[in-house]
Amino acid sequence: MSLCLSGKRLVIQELTRADLPHALDVFTSNTAYNTLRNGTAAYSLADLEREFDSIVSIPSGVWLQIIGENKRIGVMHLVLSTPTDPKSWISLLLLHSDYQRQGLGRETVNIVEAYCRDNGCTQIHHGAIAENEPALLFWGRLGYEQYRQVSGPVGLLVKPVILVAKWLQKSIPGGE
Repeated sequence: MSLCLSGKRLVIQELTRADLPHALDVFTSNTAYNTLRNGTAAYSLADLEREFDSIVSIPSGVWLQIIGENKRIGVMHLVLSTPTDPKSWISLLLLHSDYQRQGLGRETVNIVEAYCRDNGCTQIHHGAIAENEPALLFWGRLGYEQYRQVSGPVGLLVKPVILVAKWLQKSIPGGE
């Protein structure tokens, strides 16, 4: 699958295994997040390769890189809906710490929601670590509603995860 999406300030395109050394900077800039999900601030290329392989092994899973100002500023895991499962999952959205709190996460999600909606997806889900209050607030501001708490694998740990979802409106031709 080759995917390339664009918005006002961003281009979102497929991330390949060859891109991983360059994407590592996004992870290493987020030491608090790494500690939350792995118990340590350190995050290595081997860690990223393992995570990459776990997503690409899902037939409809894709890694995306978020490009802004001609720089890789973030990464995303996206599991796209299929004819038998109308749900898509944003299983990770991580922006480099230098690019957070500038509306770029919101723009990224809006671009991906439009793509999913245009391709027949009726809902998008995400799981946020229950103790990650900034993430829960972010997804809530975007209209995602909490529907369940589960205990699940998060990086190297098992933690409480809040599942959130947003039901997508169908696009109206010529409308907004």
